[in-house]
Amino acid sequence: MNKIMPVLVVSLTILIPNIIHADQKIQAADAAQVVDDSQVVVIVNPTPEQVLSADKQFLSPDSVNEGSEDDALLAEEVEKTSEPLEITFDIPMTLNEKVELYIHYFTNRMRDRFSTWLARSERYLPMMKKTFKEKGLPEDLTYLALIESGFSNKAYSRAKAAGQWQFMKGTGKRYGLRIDRWMDERRDPEKATEAAADYLTDLYGMFNDWHLAAAGYNAGEGKIGRAIKKYDTNDFWQLSQPKYKYLKSETKNYVPQLIAAAMIAKEPAKYGFDDIEFHAPLTYETVTINGMRDLREIARTAECSLEDIQLLNPELKTKFTPPNYPDYELKVPMGKKALLESRIASIDTVSEKVALREVGPEKSERKKVTRRKYAPRQKEASSRRIISYIVKAGDTIAGIAKRYNVPTKHLTAWNGLGGRTLKKGTKLKIYVERESNKKLS
Repeated sequence: MNKIMPVLVVSLTILIPNIIHADQKIQAADAAQVVDDSQVVVIVNPTPEQVLSADKQFLSPDSVNEGSEDDALLAEEVEKTSEPLEITFDIPMTLNEKVELYIHYFTNRMRDRFSTWLARSERYLPMMKKTFKEKGLPEDLTYLALIESGFSNKAYSRAKAAGQWQFMKGTGKRYGLRIDRWMDERRDPEKATEAAADYLTDLYGMFNDWHLAAAGYNAGEGKIGRAIKKYDTNDFWQLSQPKYKYLKSETKNYVPQLIAAAMIAKEPAKYGFDDIEFHAPLTYETVTINGMRDLREIARTAECSLEDIQLLNPELKTKFTPPNYPDYELKVPMGKKALLESRIASIDTVSEKVALREVGPEKSERKKVTRRKYAPRQKEASSRRIISYIVKAGDTIAGIAKRYNVPTKHLTAWNGLGGRTLKKGTKLKIYVERESNKKLS
């Protein structure tokens, strides 16, 4: 029977005066004891290689007592787990200065927000990766949703892009998403992911390069196509050089952000995100709904909360299922499908007209209230003349009003400015006193 030779690896700055025999008690920090006739080998100031070698020697199958099946299995598992887990990617992962810059940005200045995004990601990533895989796309492209929206269905940009995949209205409709008064499928995680996968497939078909496809997702395929033609290169990193001005900085930084986000998301602990409480993937059942129904009645009938229904169906913009949508699949909490289906007939349908009384018209359908321009009364006008003034850099409404001795509110009303700021080059109409000697400048 082979005997185990323990290897004590320590970091010392002084010499050990004596060799301690195996039958003596070893007085260490934790008062550990080595007994019998084993020997102790002490390594002073070990290198990482020595530590690894000592671990393997101590736990290798050769050191396990023969005939001990449990110990042999344990040693085999230890040998397996000692091998580092290799993280792989299925999109080109160029590591350069700009990528490193965004890694630093996400892990420092954006740390708290990025932690929230990572926690939320696991709620949707399994579904997204499955969809991308089924459509033959790299699964790592799903991290576009991380930098687009932080996996938030409620995300809405200044450019009016919506949902996790930040589709513009026109692009969303082009890829089959319904967007109207009642619903916005850009906010439906599954349908929007399907649309994003189809769009990325088309982009790759145009450019035959995943970096350019991702850039096209941000800027639009036309913009990328013109950049390629203008600079005669289909290399994204060439197109993103400072000397090439055609692409906006947002697009030039988009691919580096994707790469940095993917690297962190696949190894969060490596980058200091070792305390993330990941959300569990969404689980639900679907019930076919025909005709408009009140979600509050559905929740009451299914014995769940309205918030539960709305969380699972973020595409619904009101408290009603959509009209003119045969066989709409409503998501309900697990275990509620059979109950709701057995009682659905008891829920009355609602007419679109009745529902509109509650929700009102959509913002885009409301009449725009324009500010009535102020015009001087006839008597007042007779003592004034109209001049034109071209706004210059640094001009303010108050400054111009003071210069021409007119009330600020009148200057604003004459030109329908409202709360807008002045832009250089804007032409203003000013009613000034006829005897005014102010010159236009």
